[in-house]
Amino acid sequence: KPMFGLIGLQNEDVSPEHRIDDPGYFYLNGVERPWRDHNFKRGGHGKGVDLTEAIVESCDVYFYNMSVDTGIDVLAEYSQQFGLGSLTGLDIPGEQSGIMPTKEWKKRERGEAWFNGDTINTSIGQGYMLATPLQLAVMSARLASRGKVLQPRLVKARDGVEEPIAEQSTLIDIKAEHWDYMHNAMRNVIHSPRGTANSIRSGLTYQMAGKTGTAQVISISANDEYDRDKINQRQWDHALFIAFAPVENPQIAIGLIVENGEHGSSTAAPVARLVIDEYMKNQTKQQLGQR
Repeated sequence: KPMFGLIGLQNEDVSPEHRIDDPGYFYLNGVERPWRDHNFKRGGHGKGVDLTEAIVESCDVYFYNMSVDTGIDVLAEYSQQFGLGSLTGLDIPGEQSGIMPTKEWKKRERGEAWFNGDTINTSIGQGYMLATPLQLAVMSARLASRGKVLQPRLVKARDGVEEPIAEQSTLIDIKAEHWDYMHNAMRNVIHSPRGTANSIRSGLTYQMAGKTGTAQVISISANDEYDRDKINQRQWDHALFIAFAPVENPQIAIGLIVENGEHGSSTAAPVARLVIDEYMKNQTKQQLGQR
C-alpha cells in the first residue's frame, strides 16, 4: 500500500486531499461480486478516507478505487523499480523472481486477457502478485531511502560498516513531497493511536515507520468469511510487516513474513521491533566506542 500510494500520488491519480467513502466493500461497474475490506464486518472505515488514513488503518477500498484509475501498466512499471517481479541480484544462487503481473504476463502464462478485477486484486498485493521476503526488504529499503537503488548482499557477520553496492546513480522518479507524505503516513502506522501497529510503540526511543499486511494462502469466495477454525493451520493467512528506522535518517529496513501468522500487527510487527531495537542498540554502542 505505501508503494502503490506513492505511485498514485506521482501519477496524479490521487492527492493528499483526495477522499473516498468506505462502506466495507467495493463494486466494479458490471461486476456483481464485491471486493471486501478487511474491516467488512465493522462497516468499513467510513466516510472521507484519505491516503494517510488508508495507510495508517490499512483501508483496502481506497486502493481498489485508486487502482482502477491508475491501471496495471503504471503500477507494474513503478513496482519493478521498487524491486518486485525481478531478481534483486543477491550474491547466492537460487533466488526467485516473484511475480509482478502485467497484461502481457497473463496473456503469456494464462492465455487470458487482463481485467480491471485483476488490477483491483493486485492493488493490495493479492491475486497473481507474488513477492519474496527479500523483495519486501528491498522495497522497504527503497521506500526508506527515497528511491535509492542498492544491490543486497548476504553477510555471515557484521564486524564493521560495509557500504552496499550502488546499482545506479539515479533515483526512482517520485517527487520529494510525496516521499515526505508517505514517510509520515508510515510513521503514523506505529506512532498514531489508530495505527495498525501501534501496539509496538510503547517504550520506543526512536521513530519507526512501518506497514502491516496479510497474504491469503487460500482463496475465499465472496459469500464466505475467513474462519481459522474451519481450515488447516497451514492454510491460515501469512502475517507481513515492513519497516525502517529511524524515520528522519533511515539506517535499517526490514521485510518480514511470519508463515500462517495471520495478523501483521500482532504477529509480525513485534518481531520487527525486536530486530530493530537490537540494531539500534548496537549502533549506539559503536558510536560510544568511537568517542
